Amino acid sequence: MFMKPHIVMMLIFTSGMSTHDLFAQQDSSATITPFLGEDAQQYVSSQKELIVCSVAQAVGSNASIDIVKLITKNTGLNVIASKPMSWREGVNGLKQGDCDILPWATETEERKQFMNFTRPYARTIRVIVTRKEQPYIGSIEPYLHNYFVTETNNNIVAQLQHEYPSIQITRTESTLEALELVETGELFANLASLYSVSNLFGNERFSELKIAGQLPSRFDDVVSLASHKDNLLLAKVLDKAVMTTNQIEIADFMNQSAVYTYGREIDYSRYWYFGLITVILIISLLWWIRYLRALNYKLETTHKELEEKSYELEILSTTDSLTNTYNRLKLDDVFIKEIARSNRYNSELSVIMLDIDFFKNVNDEFGHIAGDQILIKFAELLKTNLRDNDILGRWGGEEFLVICTGIDSTKAVLAAEKLRKIIENENFSPASNLTASFGIAGWKKGDTEESIVARADQAMYTSKHQGRNRVTLIESTQS
Repeated sequence: MFMKPHIVMMLIFTSGMSTHDLFAQQDSSATITPFLGEDAQQYVSSQKELIVCSVAQAVGSNASIDIVKLITKNTGLNVIASKPMSWREGVNGLKQGDCDILPWATETEERKQFMNFTRPYARTIRVIVTRKEQPYIGSIEPYLHNYFVTETNNNIVAQLQHEYPSIQITRTESTLEALELVETGELFANLASLYSVSNLFGNERFSELKIAGQLPSRFDDVVSLASHKDNLLLAKVLDKAVMTTNQIEIADFMNQSAVYTYGREIDYSRYWYFGLITVILIISLLWWIRYLRALNYKLETTHKELEEKSYELEILSTTDSLTNTYNRLKLDDVFIKEIARSNRYNSELSVIMLDIDFFKNVNDEFGHIAGDQILIKFAELLKTNLRDNDILGRWGGEEFLVICTGIDSTKAVLAAEKLRKIIENENFSPASNLTASFGIAGWKKGDTEESIVARADQAMYTSKHQGRNRVTLIESTQS
């Protein structure tokens, strides 16, 4: 007698709630919650619809929109899914503005040029998928002479090539295509996130594939929500949403997708003893998994708490609490690195120091609370109109410092003049119009932090003495 069994392999225990049950009432009851700041709440209220890049996931076509809905359910954002697209199309879609939110995104230096990233919301292991005849792979190093395959734009390629320069990797548009190349024997193994390949093993055509090993934890797939670089308020809302989302809900969502089944025709009249042994092994395995799950959950919870605390402490230690720009401690650290770089490579470096004119009169006339709000708006105005690689910090009181890497003092003067005009034409209610005085200094061989800042400070006070609302460059310290 022939029967078709299904052996269910669970990566982690899952909840009984389906993904669509989880979001069934979300759209009708979403409200803006108090954890968002006033600017973020105004942004949410002004948005009609945000498009989620529906990048293909083996776990199902709704995985992308569903994870975003789960994370943003308390923000009031109205998110809809784009048409299904490959990972490459999703990255390009976000870059070109065809969609607004890209889930499953791993932060890299290249992507940071045009994407903002939230803190990570999930971490999954990466596995090595081969044909069944391949023995267990404890380490990838003995197999570097073989050909591996993974998805285009997968950041693991750069990681592996950096650590194993001789590794040979082919790229495909999807995990499905990669597994087909391994199934046919054209390539040795597919390197993929376990979350991406789990459900593909239910496909009859992949009956000859297996997970032969896993990569070390340093290659884990750490994913965030990404948004366009220019949409800072959306990035702020999404990061707050990730930070306040119940981590158990996210874990349950990931777990219920991380299940795969594998079935084939078996003659139980000939292999009855194999079935009995399998049942015993499964019972033992389930007991052991249950035990390990409890320990693993406790460890993961502790680890996540430590990561969150570490992130919060890092922000507190380097950020000015009022303006959300860098503080003196962080600026000193940046100065040390950038001056060392300039001394070593003779690269260009400039400093802009600026001070709000007559700011004491603002505090005296409108009070310190109004003065603080003006400082916050002033800092946001500077951040919006500086280059991405400029480093802005509050030097003290109403003084700000900008470290401009890669440009000389002449270009820094042009940048400062642009800022001066923008500030002059901005309405800083209730104080109406304000101006600022600027001082510029360019790096010279042998400069220290103290010497270059001293020239910028002297230049700024020269602007003050010459009537304010102007830009002054000093090339050398004047006695």
